[in-house]
Amino acid sequence: MRKFLFSIIVACGALLFSTGLQAQVINGVHKYDGTHKNELWGYLMVGDNVITDAFYGFEVTYKRHLTDRWFVQGDAQMQLGKKLYSMDVQGGYRLPWGWSDFYLTGKMMYNRYQEWNTNEMVVNGSVTWEMPYFYARLGASYIHYHMLGFGYTEPLTLTIGAGVNIRPRWNSWNIGIFARNYDDFYYEGYNINWGLNFYANLTKDLQLFGELNIRPAGSMSQLATKYEESVKLGLKHVW
Repeated sequence: MRKFLFSIIVACGALLFSTGLQAQVINGVHKYDGTHKNELWGYLMVGDNVITDAFYGFEVTYKRHLTDRWFVQGDAQMQLGKKLYSMDVQGGYRLPWGWSDFYLTGKMMYNRYQEWNTNEMVVNGSVTWEMPYFYARLGASYIHYHMLGFGYTEPLTLTIGAGVNIRPRWNSWNIGIFARNYDDFYYEGYNINWGLNFYANLTKDLQLFGELNIRPAGSMSQLATKYEESVKLGLKHVW
């Protein structure tokens, strides 16, 4: 599995550096560029974890910029092997400030863990500060599980994350690193995962992107061991 993940990263890197400079598409937290109100993107995921071994799946997202400041978004995911099915709706407001932007976002998410007959409901609110090379996120999540007729609500969960790019995020290609306690479809207390991501514009309205994500278990304690590693590779279209 490790050799397979490494091969994907090498291939993505080669494609990235071979891509010529193209016109700008939307990057980062997807600031509206004044032209493309719609975004549609999806990715394939492959990975390995200590519970299900190898797994794979896919995700699709649609986003609509209502104005220069407001947006709404919907996401859906299937992870085969894990038998995990997810969907969410979210919306946000952009507050520009100097060279940076603040994004105030709210998200409602549902996860179905079919193997364990478990339902998870998540409500998240967060603030993201985005600069040309850097972003940071802070927020909180309400997480409720329901299984076998029993419900459980976790204490309010802190959301933290940060990332750095090697080029300003409006460039036609970029590479970045990140550390965070959340992903597209989960929020996890103080368990910090980290990784590498990239994007490369193929045309003025089509972008290739990818991500390597290392998700340890108990990374803020002495129980730190590998839990999961995964690779995402996808395309984004704007119009």
